[in-house]
Amino acid sequence: MKIKIILLLLISFSGICQNNFEGRIINEEGLKINGANILIPKTKEIKYSDKRGLFYIKTNSPLIKIIISHVGYITKAFDIDISKNNKKDFVIEEGILLKDEIKVLSIRAKEESPYAFSNISKNDIERNNTGRDIPFLLEMTPSVHTTSDAGNGVGYTGVRIRGSDPTRVNVTINGIPYNDSESHGVFWVNLPDLASSANSIQVQRGVGSSTNGGGAFGGTISIKTGNPSEKFSLNYSSSLGSFKTFKNTININSGLIKNKLNLNLRLSKINSDGYIDRASSNLRSYYLSASYYLKKSVIDFINFSGKEKTYQSWYGTPQARVINDIKGLESVILNNGFDEEQKNNLLNSGRTYNYYTYNNETDNYQQDHYQIHFNHEFSSSSNLHFALHHTYGRGYYEQYRKNDNLTNYFDDINNLFDGSVPNSDIVRRRWLNNNFSGITYSFNKKQNKGELNIGGAYNVYDGDHFGKIVSTGIITISNLDSNYYFSSSNKKDANIFFKYYFLLNKKIKLFSDMQFRYYSHESNGSDNDRRSINIESKNLFFNPKLGINKIINEKINIYSSIAIANREPIRSDFLDSYIKPKRETLYDFEIGKNLNYKKGNINLNFYWMKYKNQLITTGEINDVGGYIRTNVKKSRRIGIEISNLISSKNFKINSLITISQNKVYNFKEVLYDYGAEFDEFNIIKYNYNKTDIAFSPKIIANNILEWKTNKYLSLILKSQYIGRQFLDNTSNKNRIINSYLVNNLELESKISSKPFRNLFLKFSINNIFNEMYSSNGYTFGYFGGADFEVRENYLYPQAGRNYMFSIKFKI
Repeated sequence: MKIKIILLLLISFSGICQNNFEGRIINEEGLKINGANILIPKTKEIKYSDKRGLFYIKTNSPLIKIIISHVGYITKAFDIDISKNNKKDFVIEEGILLKDEIKVLSIRAKEESPYAFSNISKNDIERNNTGRDIPFLLEMTPSVHTTSDAGNGVGYTGVRIRGSDPTRVNVTINGIPYNDSESHGVFWVNLPDLASSANSIQVQRGVGSSTNGGGAFGGTISIKTGNPSEKFSLNYSSSLGSFKTFKNTININSGLIKNKLNLNLRLSKINSDGYIDRASSNLRSYYLSASYYLKKSVIDFINFSGKEKTYQSWYGTPQARVINDIKGLESVILNNGFDEEQKNNLLNSGRTYNYYTYNNETDNYQQDHYQIHFNHEFSSSSNLHFALHHTYGRGYYEQYRKNDNLTNYFDDINNLFDGSVPNSDIVRRRWLNNNFSGITYSFNKKQNKGELNIGGAYNVYDGDHFGKIVSTGIITISNLDSNYYFSSSNKKDANIFFKYYFLLNKKIKLFSDMQFRYYSHESNGSDNDRRSINIESKNLFFNPKLGINKIINEKINIYSSIAIANREPIRSDFLDSYIKPKRETLYDFEIGKNLNYKKGNINLNFYWMKYKNQLITTGEINDVGGYIRTNVKKSRRIGIEISNLISSKNFKINSLITISQNKVYNFKEVLYDYGAEFDEFNIIKYNYNKTDIAFSPKIIANNILEWKTNKYLSLILKSQYIGRQFLDNTSNKNRIINSYLVNNLELESKISSKPFRNLFLKFSINNIFNEMYSSNGYTFGYFGGADFEVRENYLYPQAGRNYMFSIKFKI
């Protein structure tokens, strides 16, 4: 493993070969254009500019012609005399479609912003979109690692940024919040193949720039959708691979009709059996947009929807099963009281074990999104954006419960059985039905020495949680019509931010960002354990940010920022805790340096994140066995992120490494002793002075090595190393997810010839060295008397070597 890491880092910062011609694409303001399309008509070769706006051409001819195009810019042809100049800048002018960018302008970091961020262009999205969820399009950005319940990136997936879980990562789609209002969770499975309608994605790390929705403690993900086109196009893509994974997508774009109207339709279907047993996914989605362009305004109507049916695989696999520890398996069977069927399932399954065996143990959910955007350009220096949105979500997950206690579900069950209620097998469904509506807005004004941005949002969430019993072996369906639990929730969220970027002189730019955010959250009724709910919480947060960017010379600039963020407890914190949870506060300090050199650029970013009252699990449980998150006074994340990009005509190396320390101080672990006969209840506490925060690897390293063998074929090696992660906050070496190094090999071919404007073929061999690794997990423990301690670890194993073939073409 150490040798592999050393080789990975050596490759990352090695030198590479020269090129014949270097071009750079910029706009009229001098900003670099990433993902521009460069066509060489003579050879029909297509190239794309990188994040520095650079592209390379190797040719024997001293005179060549190129055509540069990019969404939102006017297509332009250039004649190049390489004999006179082998290096040149190309300026392209903004077109009518660029007004579409206004909808995310206010919440994204700019090139010179004093924050740590990565931009993913449309070209990069298209190249890597093979059917896996969006988190797997982000995994090769700094400080990011991904998880997949089914083990192959389809179905329930998640993304962690700097060790922070998905509830601490703010996600917006066209500036509109996507995180669930109550849990703050992000459920990518509800929007399958959203990537096929994504135009660009920005990932900010740390607090970052002010955005809409909940507070960002790990990072923010800003997705802009829509693929406007000047000409009619029909795009088809399909992927077929291991575990019967199949993705089918068709995208039709009308082009600009009478230079005014653009229509876009995308239909997608994804199926997969998953790596884990029975972890199947049946996913469908569509995206529909209509954009009307006036001289200075754009009106967008956007409707997209996703419907998913996934077989549940969130229980995890016992670590004893993953490592084939027979003695450990016997303990799992004994400690959990497995019957003969459950025992045989565990012993005969291997590392793809799935606890659930009921045929319809599925999650079923549909989410419909409606957005109306109005963008207006008052002048070249000022613009306005206003949006209305509504999301309707509904669905349930179904569970089979063997020999369950009917008194948990029916108040009057004793009357039916004269006080002696037998247990029964049941099938239950837990429902969620919600509506999320609101407005977002922003105003941007450029001045001689600065730029003012005012933005914000007002959102309202109404959600119902309820459960129904589908069937039992005892009671007839007519007795099951009512809900066995029900609660309603209402949450209001409003924020306004003021951003001002001021040019102090030609080399120093100052940034100020002040956000005020208010929320109120009410919920009443009963939860799924039939406990009474009475949540009343509200607060006003002030989240200020200050920063500076200084240009040292034409190749070097440094930046620094300090930010404060606050976020409220989530729904489960109020339900589970005996003590009212407090708000969390984060102080984030960042300092970085960008260095551009002849063949690449390097970025170094140092971060220091101090948490106050961070909510973490301690092992404490409530009266129904649910784990409680408790505020801890002090915790820290300190790290350095290094990224290095080197590119030339035939080679590109993009290397990323994060080295961090993530600590919690004065941590108290809580365990319970139930006695040798399980008739006692004693609390045991262990005190720790300083320990590692769970799920926070000290090292995350990525490397992408791309070799363009000829104008049609590229060979790409992607490597990712994730360091050891602790399953809880005790730093106990017996409760860890082992480090892993995964390598993926990809072969890409691009052909531009009639009848196709662009034919793209890709063959991927994922995990080429067949690494047996797990990306996520959990742990729990208790005592059954002084001499009997139970500690069980559960992991989420990921697929070994697997394959995927993709084809895309445009007409």
